Amino acid sequence: MLQHVWERAQAAQAIDRLIVATDDERIAGAARDWGAEVAMTSPACASGTDRVAGVARAHPEFAIVLNIQGDEPELETSSLAELAETMKADPEIRMGTIAHRELDAAAMANENVVKVRTDGEGFATSFTRSGASRPGPTPLRHAGVYAFRRDLLLEFAAWPPGELEKRERLEQLRAVERGVKIKVVIGEQSFSGIDTPEQMAALEARGPR
Repeated sequence: MLQHVWERAQAAQAIDRLIVATDDERIAGAARDWGAEVAMTSPACASGTDRVAGVARAHPEFAIVLNIQGDEPELETSSLAELAETMKADPEIRMGTIAHRELDAAAMANENVVKVRTDGEGFATSFTRSGASRPGPTPLRHAGVYAFRRDLLLEFAAWPPGELEKRERLEQLRAVERGVKIKVVIGEQSFSGIDTPEQMAALEARGPR
């Protein structure tokens, strides 16, 4: 699964350097076998963002850092490239992410699927796991990819979780609660992460799209 993510990310020409960050030698060994650069991080990291921040601390030359989660084997390369280019083009954008329109109502009702709503300028107004319908714009299906300006990433990793983050179990709400505007790039096609054993079994049965 991780190799699929790495290959799709590698195909995004806007990304200058791709690093697998892990504290597990099994993952590191597999990644090196297919040619990935690996950074070993502290086992004390509480989240993937903490792990990515640890790599960023060692590389002050990284102006923009993308956190691409390893459970997105159907990652859309074009969306990833657009996210990187969007961050490069506008220095006022400190954080960005990816979402797409999801026509499968059953998927959007699932609490394992994260939903995001945006304002008229394409910035996130809310993230939730709730499948209940709410008034307002139709939510998009959120993907596990984040882009940070390096300074914001290091600040983010130092912030304690907020109440919204703890209630929804969504790390990006840590930024929302502190007034950080998150730009949402809308992908062209639907893709889904792997959050449950059932989703993994379905992926193995049909193969990545």
